[in-house]
Amino acid sequence: MKTRLVSSLALAAAIALGATGCGLTAPMATLDPYAPSDGIDLTVAGVDVRNLMLIAAEDGEHFNVVFTAVNTTDSAEQLRINFEGASAPADFVVETGSTLFGDPEGEQELVLVSIPGLKVGAAAPAYLQVAGGQDVQRQVPVLDGTLVEYQRFVVPGPVVDPIPADDAEVEDEATES
Repeated sequence: MKTRLVSSLALAAAIALGATGCGLTAPMATLDPYAPSDGIDLTVAGVDVRNLMLIAAEDGEHFNVVFTAVNTTDSAEQLRINFEGASAPADFVVETGSTLFGDPEGEQELVLVSIPGLKVGAAAPAYLQVAGGQDVQRQVPVLDGTLVEYQRFVVPGPVVDPIPADDAEVEDEATES
């Protein structure tokens, strides 16, 4: 009788250990940080960049740089994002606290980039830097207004590229003659 009881307990212990044994050695995925949305998260020299993504404008040739920045320093920081293939970098002044960039109805100026050949669904290689800090390289996802929550970030109609300052002077001289 005692043998049967001890055997039953040993069998129950072996089954319990076998069923939960992987939990003893497997890493816990809930401890790994991740971006819980479609964009990416990273920290660059005291500026936490959250949910960074590019949203395609209606013309399909320009992209709205959308993200929330949390500046944990005591003063405003200059954040520069260089997208590979873009004609110019995207520059942002990040005040202390939390700021949403890319919202057409928000207080911040929109920053659009033009990256030839970039399509929705791709990832754009980018280098982020806070003035005086090291570059941080990441792949930034490119989305459109298919999802309702991103429709407000789609810039409507054809987008006109601003004329760079050097070209504007040349154009003014040409129209005067």
